[in-house]
Amino acid sequence: MCGRYSQTQDLAEVVKRFGLKQAPFNCKPSYNIPPGAMAPVVCAGGLKLLKWGFVPAWSAGGFGGGAPLPLFSAGNTIEKKFSDETAPDTAAPQQREGFINARAEGIASRPAFRSAFYRTRCVIPADGFYEWQSSAGTKVPYRFELKDKSMFGMAGVYEEKSGTYAVITAAASALVRQVHHRMPVILERRHEALWLDPKCRDSEALLPLLRAYDSAQMHAYRVSDVVNDPANDSPDCLKPF
Repeated sequence: MCGRYSQTQDLAEVVKRFGLKQAPFNCKPSYNIPPGAMAPVVCAGGLKLLKWGFVPAWSAGGFGGGAPLPLFSAGNTIEKKFSDETAPDTAAPQQREGFINARAEGIASRPAFRSAFYRTRCVIPADGFYEWQSSAGTKVPYRFELKDKSMFGMAGVYEEKSGTYAVITAAASALVRQVHHRMPVILERRHEALWLDPKCRDSEALLPLLRAYDSAQMHAYRVSDVVNDPANDSPDCLKPF
């Protein structure tokens, strides 16, 4: 799954990286983006500020609003709803935050995501994501980046009506699998335009894009437990432990 990520560059760099017009809003970089947070998302019509936690249009806003939902409870014990190794990413939506992830497998047919897959796909700018490894009864945080530390785009879907989005996940690469069995789909740069094209509704063209990113192009390292608390949003989240 993907329960935390970062986008630490200025919004101007996001605009430049994805070839966009000037952003219609202001947004500070973040080192620790949690579910429920507002974050910049690249859509076919340009950059939008959306909430992480996909709420389908047919839900009529039934999941409500509220502050970002913490990933960890007191004492840095990861909450079961986000860490259960056996629960699918598209299990029942969180009561307040909707779906944070959408599994690539079956996304074109699942009722919650089918319409968005064909009509409102998006790319989520990021420069790293975090996963937690079970070790001696605790959860140990790791950060995953591209080797050159550059910005990348994660595949996603969004809902215009609710102003929300979800990160699409796939079976993990060999690198990520050492920590967690799933990972966010990082699109190859050459595929981003196709993914964003609302005229493309050919699942045979789109589904092959949703796969694990090449391990040889990435690296991972242990980070401090400071990242466990979503209230901590500083460069300390990126420092090797």
